[in-house]
Order: sequence, then C-alpha cells, then structure tokens
Amino acid sequence: MSPYVAFRNAAGMLLSLGVGTATQVAFGGPAAACGALFVSYSDGSDPYRHRAIRMIAASVTIACAAFVGGMSEQYHFGVGVVAAAAAFVAGMAAAFGQTAVNIGLVSLVMLTIFAGQRLTLKSSVEAALLALLGGLVQTALSVALWPVRRYEPERRALALLYLELGRTAVEPIGPGDAPPATVQSSQAQDALRSLRQDSSAVSEQYQSLLNQAERARLCVITLLRMQATLESNEPGEVGETLSRFLSAAGRALAVIGESLLSDAGKEPLHNQIAKVNELIEEWRPHAVGKAPSLEGVAMKDMLFKMDALAGQLRAAEGLVTGSAPAGGVPYRRPAPLKSWRLSPNSVVATLRANLNFRSTVFRHAMRLTLCITIAGTIARTTDWSRAYWIPMTVVILLRPDFAGTFSRGLQRIAGTIVGLIVATVVFHFSPPTFAVQATLIGICVFLLRWLGPANYGFFAMGVTAAIVLMLALTGVAPRVLIQARAIDTLIGGILALSAYALWPTREPVEDAMAKLLAAYRQYFTAVAQRYLWPTTDGTLADRERLAARMARSNLEASVERLAAEPTTETKQIEPVRSMMVSSHRFAHAIMALEAGETKSAVPASPELQRFVADVQTTLLGLERMLQGQKTDSTEMPDLRNDFRVLLTPDDQHFYPHTLAAIEGDTIVNSVNTLRDQIVRWQKQQQARS
Repeated sequence: MSPYVAFRNAAGMLLSLGVGTATQVAFGGPAAACGALFVSYSDGSDPYRHRAIRMIAASVTIACAAFVGGMSEQYHFGVGVVAAAAAFVAGMAAAFGQTAVNIGLVSLVMLTIFAGQRLTLKSSVEAALLALLGGLVQTALSVALWPVRRYEPERRALALLYLELGRTAVEPIGPGDAPPATVQSSQAQDALRSLRQDSSAVSEQYQSLLNQAERARLCVITLLRMQATLESNEPGEVGETLSRFLSAAGRALAVIGESLLSDAGKEPLHNQIAKVNELIEEWRPHAVGKAPSLEGVAMKDMLFKMDALAGQLRAAEGLVTGSAPAGGVPYRRPAPLKSWRLSPNSVVATLRANLNFRSTVFRHAMRLTLCITIAGTIARTTDWSRAYWIPMTVVILLRPDFAGTFSRGLQRIAGTIVGLIVATVVFHFSPPTFAVQATLIGICVFLLRWLGPANYGFFAMGVTAAIVLMLALTGVAPRVLIQARAIDTLIGGILALSAYALWPTREPVEDAMAKLLAAYRQYFTAVAQRYLWPTTDGTLADRERLAARMARSNLEASVERLAAEPTTETKQIEPVRSMMVSSHRFAHAIMALEAGETKSAVPASPELQRFVADVQTTLLGLERMLQGQKTDSTEMPDLRNDFRVLLTPDDQHFYPHTLAAIEGDTIVNSVNTLRDQIVRWQKQQQARS
C-alpha cells in the first residue's frame, strides 16, 4: 500500500482525461484515461530504468490493442478471431513472468473495450494515440524524480538485504528451512541489474556492497550451521562466544542497512565492528594451538570464517561511510549463456517448453481463449447494452491457478456490486459537471491504487466506479451503465468460475522438482570445481546459484498452487513438501561449501573426484525418475561408501578441509533421503494411476 504511488497515478489519469477530453476526439477522454489507468498497474517503486522500460512497453502494447480492437468491430467475423488470438497470447504471457502477465491482461482488456465502441479508422487511430499519450504521461510522472533520486531504489534494496542479514545472524536455521535472505538477495540482484551500463562511482559502490553482502550471507549461513553442530556436541563457553560473535556481526549488518536508509550511523557502525574484532580475538585461543584433530581443524575453520566475515563488514563500512574507496572484491556479473537452448531467459526456448498440454501456462491460454470466444459470442449475438463487459470480466477473473481465480472472482463480483452502489449514490447526489465527475474519478483511482494491492475487492470497487463515471462523460445514461455493468459482470463471473471448475489445472509438480534438482546439480558441480581444481573461476558458481534460487522459487509457487486446488488431497502434498525439506538441506550444504576456501594448490584426490561424480550421477537419475523415465534406484552409486573412503586419515586433499567433511555428510544424507522419498512418490503415483 503506497499512497504516494496512488496519488501519482490518480494525478496522471486526471491529466490524461483532461487532455483527451480537450481534443474533442470521439471516445478521446476515456481512451487517454484508460491508457493512463492501465499503465499505472505497471508502476512501482523499483529501479527507475526497469520501471520506465516496463511502463513504456505497456503504453505501446495498450495503444496497439486499442487500435486493433477499434478496427475489429468493422469486420464482424474478425472480432472473434482477433479476440481469440489476443486471449491465447495473453494467456501464454504467464510463461514469461508477472510483468508479461500484467501487460497481457490490461492489453486484452483494452482490446475488449474498444472492440465494442464502433469506431471509424480515423477515430481508432486518434483514440489509440491518446491511449499511448495517457500511458506516457503516467510514465513521465513515475520517473520524474529519476535525475534527483537516481539510485534510491537500488539503495533501498541493498538496505533491506543488509537488514535481513542482520536478523538472520541471530536466528538459528532449521535443517529443512530454505536458505535465509533469499527474497531480499534476489530483489537486490534484480535492482542492481539496472546498473549494468552505468560506470559511475555510485554504481560501482553499490555493486561492491552487493558483492560483500552475498559473501557475508554465505559466511553467516556457514557459521550458523557450525554453531548448531557445536551446541549439540559441546555447549558451553565456546558456543557462547560464537553466539555473541554472531549477535555482534548481525547488529553490524543491521547498522549498515540502517546507514543505507538514513545516511547516518558512521560512529555506531565503527564501534560495532570493533566489538566483532574483539570477539574474534576472544575466539582465537580456542583455535590456535589445538592438536591436529577433527575438532581442532573445525575450530580453525570457524576462525577463518569469522575473520572473513569481519573483513566483509569492514569493506562494507568503508563503502557506506566513505572512509575508503569503493573496493573489495570486484563485482562480477554472471556471463550470459551463448546457447538459446540453455539460456533461462530465451523466449524461443520458453515457448517451446510451454506449447503442450503438460504446461499449466498452455492450458490456461487455451481455457482463456475458449472463454473469451464464448463470452464474445454472447456479447455479439445479444442486444444487451455494453455487453463487452462480459468478456472483459472473464479476462480479469480467469487466472492460471484455482485460488487466484476463485478468490479474485468472488471479490470481483462483490466489489463490482459495491462499486455500482457507490456510483449510483454519486450520480444521485452530485452535480453532473465535468469538474465534479473528474474529481470523483481521481478519488476512485487513488483508492484502487492505494487499497487495491492489499485487497482485490477494494480494487474491483474502485475500478468499477471509475469506469462507470468515465463512460458517463461520453453521454451514456448512468442508469443504463450501472444496470448493464451489474448484469454483465455476473454473467462473465459465472462463465469464468464455471470454466475453471470444469477444467481445473493439475500442475505437474514433479516437473518443477526435476528442474530444481537439475539446477542444484549444476550449482553443486560449479562449487565442486573449486575443490577439484582450486584455480577454477568462481563466476560460474555465482550464475548457478542464481539459477538454483529461481528454480526453488518456481517449485514453491507450484506447490502452493497445487495445494489450493480443490481436488488435491493432503497425502499428495506431504511427500512433495518432504522432498523440498531434503532439498533445502542439500542447498545449505552447497552454500556452506561455496563459502569455504580451498587451500590446496593441486588437483583433488581420485576419491574426491569419484564422490563428486557419483553425486552428480545420483541427482541426474532422480531427475529422470521425476520425468517419468525408467530408472532403477538400486543401481545408483553408494554415496555413503564413497564418503567413508574420503574420511581416511591419509587423504591429504580432503581430510584437512573439515568444512567439506561436515557438509559432505549432509550432502550424502540429504541426497539419499531424496532418493527414498522420490521412489515412494513414484510408487504412489503409479498406484493412483
């Protein structure tokens, strides 16, 4: 809920409405106002560059949709074909993320509205240009402060990441919990991606801060895991010292975040880092002079991580307070993949993967196309006033998932009824002047942009009242508008909800789980390269970690959508959630290994190479099982035996790395657990079918 953004969007729509009305073009005022309103849905508080590109793309797409919709009415047969094609494209947009979904949705709504206006070629062009103007006005207001607050969104994203890291450092991580600060790290990565072409000192400073935050995140996760092991085996003074260190480091991270938000905190930050250094010196006697044993090396590993985290805090302090030049380890962006087949952002590869009935996106696109065709047929074959509201309601309500469709559907219907009541009261008691109606439209837009993100019912109420008031400016009797809107909304809502009830989405979560294991396998391979050949560049690990994070987010969203389906039983969800817990433990171990440093300058032993290869083979076999391929789990490598061989005292390449030994055990346990869980899952699926 952002009142500032809501006020900005309301002002942009009123300005566009005034300009469009002043041109005296047919349907010009509502066209400009609709352009500004629909583009406002792409507004936000993210980096200005991202925001500007997204809003300009929405403006152009909406203007094209207005023109195509206005022209299609002149060709009676063409209306249905154009609407069906546009519905399929809008449905497939779900494969490319939420931004594409939003732009596809508002463009389809715009096309539907203009398809019912009976405009000439000239008026269609003029209305489309005014819709484009409205969108560009909204864009200009959104980025107006770009020159004076150029890096504010990036700064805020970094601050939230450091604040979350500070909170993470003082809270234990459960073995099945997802890696902490994932959301904030992803948001910061996305925010700073807009600085790719920026070579200014501030840009380099923020990129270095992000790099230090990512390294600090890995160190914090590793120390928290070590702390859990230490407290279970040897609670007491040693564990208390480590706990106090993590608390001090967490406070230092939080102060860095607060400093980014307020440009203050130089002295408190310096004092907090000094306390971190004192606690390291207090820990040092526990690690120095220990006998060459597993416990002694573990203490030294923890000391190494504490020193590394303190160094990262000092680097961040210099970057935030300006006491040192922007430095530290240079920020390295993941290198782009050369093959479109391997690139996760390839449009062609994404379409190829989703153009089949196994894809929920494709099924949603087909369902939306059929519903729009039916709704459009009803609208064209009846004499109901403003019948285009039927397909428009279908577009707004029908979502790829059950929960989204039904919760939005019920709130949409309820909000529409309340909005119509509000519009009726307004028309009854307010004078029918342009100034009064424009003011009321501005109030409605402010409320729907302010309260709408929190509750879709408020959004439906505000947009219903705003559109009724807006169309009343064209000379249509308010009473006719209100009655038609109520009837058409009910018809469209019933059609959308019935379509989903008859053809529900059964999301194949095994595909998402297979993709997650594939991403984790690639991430494990990239990290293992550093232990196999220490001179390996770490850029690959950065890229694969981001890809694994995306795969995990996709799986979590897939499981939540499956859980919301009315036909899904609890026993179908529990195995998937158990597999997710095991995968989280595996991810923790890889991240801890990535945070470690390889001290050997020679290639690893054959035993370690075999262990890495067998883990990769096992994960690949599990992926194939989830994809329905025949794989015998009994023929998979014996990871426990591989790991036992690694722990022999004469292995000079592995044994000194206690961190690798500890996390290697977690890897074996989590992968073996995953294998058992997936085998049981496959048996349940076969029995059900």
